[in-house]
Amino acid sequence: MAKKESKSKAELYRQERKERIAKANKKNARSIEKTKTVGTILKKAVAIVLVAAIVLGIGYYIYTLTGIGQKLTKAMSFSDGEKVSEALFAYYYSSTYSQTVQYSQMLAQYGYGSSGYDTNTPPDKQNTTDADGNEITYAEYFRTSAIDRVKYIKALYEEAKAAGFELDEDGKAEVKETIDSYRDSAKESGYSLGAYLKSNFGAGFSEKMFKEAIEKNEIAIHYAEHKKEELGKSITEEELSKEYKDNQKLYDYTDLHYYIFKGTALEAEEGESDEALKARQEKANKELFAKVEKVADKVTNLDTFEAAVAEYLEADSKAETEEAKADTAEQAETAEDAEAKEEAEEETTNTTEVLHATYDKINSALNDAAADWAFDSARKAGESSMFTDETDAYIVFVDKPAYVSHSVDVRHLLVKFGNEEGQEVSQAQDEEALKKANEYLAEWKNGDKTEESFTEMVKKHSEDEGSVDNGGLYAGMRITDSYVQPFLDWSFDPARKVGDIEIVKTEYGYHIMYFSADNKDDVDWKNTIRTDKGEELYSGFEKTMLADDGKYAPTVNVKVTERVRDDFCKRINKNLALSAK
Repeated sequence: MAKKESKSKAELYRQERKERIAKANKKNARSIEKTKTVGTILKKAVAIVLVAAIVLGIGYYIYTLTGIGQKLTKAMSFSDGEKVSEALFAYYYSSTYSQTVQYSQMLAQYGYGSSGYDTNTPPDKQNTTDADGNEITYAEYFRTSAIDRVKYIKALYEEAKAAGFELDEDGKAEVKETIDSYRDSAKESGYSLGAYLKSNFGAGFSEKMFKEAIEKNEIAIHYAEHKKEELGKSITEEELSKEYKDNQKLYDYTDLHYYIFKGTALEAEEGESDEALKARQEKANKELFAKVEKVADKVTNLDTFEAAVAEYLEADSKAETEEAKADTAEQAETAEDAEAKEEAEEETTNTTEVLHATYDKINSALNDAAADWAFDSARKAGESSMFTDETDAYIVFVDKPAYVSHSVDVRHLLVKFGNEEGQEVSQAQDEEALKKANEYLAEWKNGDKTEESFTEMVKKHSEDEGSVDNGGLYAGMRITDSYVQPFLDWSFDPARKVGDIEIVKTEYGYHIMYFSADNKDDVDWKNTIRTDKGEELYSGFEKTMLADDGKYAPTVNVKVTERVRDDFCKRINKNLALSAK
């Protein structure tokens, strides 16, 4: 449990995706429950259906009610003869819709605003824009996106086959977990997987089609990542060195503190000219910047930086309080005044610490002038400087000037505190966990004291589900990875040597840490360049692969794909109407 979660990267990804699928399936299950309530009515209606079949033709009912029509009708086709049935296209259409809904809900949940899609409005009743900027309905957007998705998966799947690429164990596990997630949702709703799929995606959609679609999708996704890595590895050492030399500041790290002194973008008052507004803004900026310069002059180390910011905040708070008192003619301190003062005092440690910051991160948080200064080769620890933009000012303090890092391999054995999730750790729980960790460490020291014996001890005792099976190994760790800070601090201590072992406490428990390898040749800047350049090369590969006149260009049956669109919208309209009752 070294990371914010207790699982490996692959397991974390699978868990997150499994939760996302389960969430979508629950929503679908609610819709199914409504249809189940009419199950007995449907049984009674069989006789009526048979009579109708005699009148209208039994063939018609077999064609529609059994889904044969969906299976036989072609929605798309490719030059190699592969056909995409209406049933399969309906699945991709529904999946595209579900992904959009989930993304919209995620943004809302984390307070990032709206994606533009309103989940309470039918897709054919709200608009978006296509890649060319043309206004289209979301219903049409889902149709064209589904077409693109089918083409993308087809192309990557065929490329993967041609390259002899196969899913690894993680990929196979993801396929199984996706299918199992749908099977579990079906069971909760009282359905078999096959019946559940038909209820969600149409009578023509079978369990076999579903499994094939899931497997092809996973192969396509994993092959895309494989191809990016392959292209990244094709970059020569000479090319890597040249890129680093030309753009070193983009690949180094720095540690620093900064504080942002927020100004105000003034708005024109009634009848105020542009020139007058500009002059007033310049005056306000000049006043703020002069105050910040005085703060900057007091900074000689981190402590004086914190103290100078605290003094500024206190003075600023007093000025606001006096202004408020003058406006209201109140001399006594109000509850609001006291609250403002308390908030200012709480902010005395609000300089922002940034560890292992990149140039882009500082440029984004502050501005390019601050980033250029911070990554200048002349920088020394303890230096500080002030920067301004249109209305704000910044003071930046260097803790550690630009540096490089490399990967390490670490093993660990985790002893959890034993507290319930969300509950504070008691002293007794803390002491018990530490006691166990010390006992395990003593057990290892009384044995062979090798990495192999540590690995076996991890498999026997560790409570980190994400690494226990591979002996607690976290290989290729980088200083920017999202491990908890004590775990990172120990692993990347400059004094660390292979074979070092120590107990480290984190929010999850006590970790017995074992330093396995110091990969000094695996420098981060090379890895970053390979990743970035691999992405660039992959974009070119993908552009050629998906060209409109390429071998994967599909023939689309517009009439059928539009029918899928319209039928889906009718279903969504119906579900929204039912949920509104």
